[in-house]
Amino acid sequence: RSPWLASDPGAAAALPCEQPQPLPPLGEPPPRRRPARAPRVGSGRPVAMVEWFRSQDMEFVSIIVNEDAAHSCVREIGNIGCVQFTDLNTELTPFQRRYVSSVKRCDELERKIRFFTAEIDKFGLPRSSETTVDEFMAAEAAEQQKTAVHMLETYEAELGEAESQLLELNSYSEKLTQEYNEKVELQEVLIKSQSFFEMDIPFRVVDEPNYNPLSGAAAGSETGAGSAPLLDDGFAGRDDDVRFSFATGVIPLEDKARFERALFRNTRGNCYVRFAEIEQPVTDPVKGTLVQKLVFIIFYQSASIERKVKRICDAFGARRYAIPDPAGGNGQAINAAMKANLTDLSEARKVLIKNRDLRRILCEDLATKVENWLRVVVREKAVYHTLNLYKADVHGMLRGEGWIVADQLETVKNLVSASHATFDVAGSSLIEPVP
Repeated sequence: RSPWLASDPGAAAALPCEQPQPLPPLGEPPPRRRPARAPRVGSGRPVAMVEWFRSQDMEFVSIIVNEDAAHSCVREIGNIGCVQFTDLNTELTPFQRRYVSSVKRCDELERKIRFFTAEIDKFGLPRSSETTVDEFMAAEAAEQQKTAVHMLETYEAELGEAESQLLELNSYSEKLTQEYNEKVELQEVLIKSQSFFEMDIPFRVVDEPNYNPLSGAAAGSETGAGSAPLLDDGFAGRDDDVRFSFATGVIPLEDKARFERALFRNTRGNCYVRFAEIEQPVTDPVKGTLVQKLVFIIFYQSASIERKVKRICDAFGARRYAIPDPAGGNGQAINAAMKANLTDLSEARKVLIKNRDLRRILCEDLATKVENWLRVVVREKAVYHTLNLYKADVHGMLRGEGWIVADQLETVKNLVSASHATFDVAGSSLIEPVP
């Protein structure tokens, strides 16, 4: 017993039953039953959900428009979205089309808008528009007419001015960031180098018979008086050849192992290198990312090794800094250099912050316009792409063909006629079905 049948046997007879259809004669296809069409949207009648999934009756039509009003006609037809044009210039390449120059100009405007969007995203600013998409599509005819005629010239001038201002501020920001980074790195080099020379002082051992090398003091001595500086006051004057030269600079943390290995192999181990990490990451002036860097100091003796060290530093992109020699009581010179550099560092930071504030103000203004700019440019680019499908059979006239929803044919005729009347070329358009 089927659970869908009524429990009362008599109620089963009351259920509606579809009458069987007679079978067609042999050899003939069964008749096709066309379902009843649901009313269209906007007709005043209720619309079924399946209306959105059903096909509409279509007609293949030919549209002939005046070239002056073609842009306005295509834009108005695109707003109702009921026509699909076919390409009448299949033998032409994209670069041979009639409106290829206008498409390229729209592409350039899109590139500028993408540049603005990337700069806005760097500051984390939200992109908003004064109007919604529906309000934009329902804009006044006068404003749309102004956009159709002067859009490319007006937007090219407006976007070009904004791009030049932003590029100029970005170039200044890159230079200021580079100078600020150099001062930060120089300050770190001065601090780390001073600590290197203060901690890593070599010692010599006094020649005593009972000296214990493990304890660093003579046997029987409790004060450790058996050690003395390796380079005493008069030693440098006796033999200047043992004095070591040094080079200081900064490299990225990720290059430390390769840099150290290259130094060892090229100098055959005849150099001594020390590293110290910079606690605060440095901003890359080009990418804007934070980079962790190291301060290095390399000790060497001969001029040939010095040339090799310089070439290796240049190959790794290491920035070298010249600092006063701490040996011979030049600690005061390093302190003076640190103090002067700290003053320059403070001034560079103020200028860099001012530049960043100006860029942010400009990006905040662009964030309110970029969405509307993008809508207009995308729409105009689509219009010119559609006009490239038209064929210029007669001078001053364009002909297009395509499929149109049958019950929207009169609406399209009225839109085309209104567009031609706006340009004072009424009566020069024609829309007729193609048999």
